[in-house]
Amino acid sequence: MESQYLPTPNPTPEDDNLNQLLNSKSGVLRTKLETLAAEIQTRFAIWNHNLDRLNQDQSNIQNQLQHSTRLARYHLRDPKDVSQWQNSGLKLGEQQRNEDVLCWRDVVMVMRDFLETWEVHEQAKNRSIFLNHAGSRSEDDL
Repeated sequence: MESQYLPTPNPTPEDDNLNQLLNSKSGVLRTKLETLAAEIQTRFAIWNHNLDRLNQDQSNIQNQLQHSTRLARYHLRDPKDVSQWQNSGLKLGEQQRNEDVLCWRDVVMVMRDFLETWEVHEQAKNRSIFLNHAGSRSEDDL
């Protein structure tokens, strides 16, 4: 007999419980994936905000450096002030590079968790497909 002509048996309570468990796990994993993706987006937003602030500070320092340099040429300002502005500019450049590294490190850590969760989510989906297929096949063979 071909299985398409056999009546579909009613699911047992065990089947319902298994489906609920698989769907529940899949839902939790999907929520975790969404949360991890949001964390990555938030980290990039923080990075962009920090870089904008650093760029504004860098621009202000450059303006002050130019102004101090002009005044120092006419002995209206101590040349040490010019050096201090130059050092401040160098420190901001270092902060910008540190921010890049910290952002990358944070994103890599979250991406690792994201990929691990995605793998578990895919395995759960595949298990569900397998169990549904195996369950319907063994019932069809009856």
